[in-house]
Amino acid sequence: MSLSSFQKRLLLQDIELLKPDFHQFTSAYHRSLSTRQLTMTVPEQESITKRSYILYCALNKVVSHLDDLQQVTPFIHYLANNLSFLNVSFEDIDTLCDAFIDTRKSYIHHISAQLHQAWLQATRIFANIVKSYLFAYSNVVSLSAYCPARLSS
Repeated sequence: MSLSSFQKRLLLQDIELLKPDFHQFTSAYHRSLSTRQLTMTVPEQESITKRSYILYCALNKVVSHLDDLQQVTPFIHYLANNLSFLNVSFEDIDTLCDAFIDTRKSYIHHISAQLHQAWLQATRIFANIVKSYLFAYSNVVSLSAYCPARLSS
């Protein structure tokens, strides 16, 4: 599972549109997180505000390399370690990604169906890598487990 070159280009263009107001985007994202049920410790608004440029750079780096999973996975593992210090749960990962998508949909610039699909794909890849790393999760079903289940139904 990876991004197409078209999706990557859409996402990188979108990130460039967000860049001038990324500080405000992170504030909107924090507000979105505060309305959701998370088990993790959510950093204070001030902490996120101070790190908005770092968050922008991290987002840009991840999206820039999502089409090369071998290159981006170690960096996503690094980000996952930071999330683990906040006691992130398996369910929190999806909630963080959903909040990101919702914030992006409601933020300043219009989001087309293709761009929305690209963000969904990117956050799905990110979430799967983080869950795999932190929780030994896999969305791959082995053939030996699938066949007997399929035959018994």
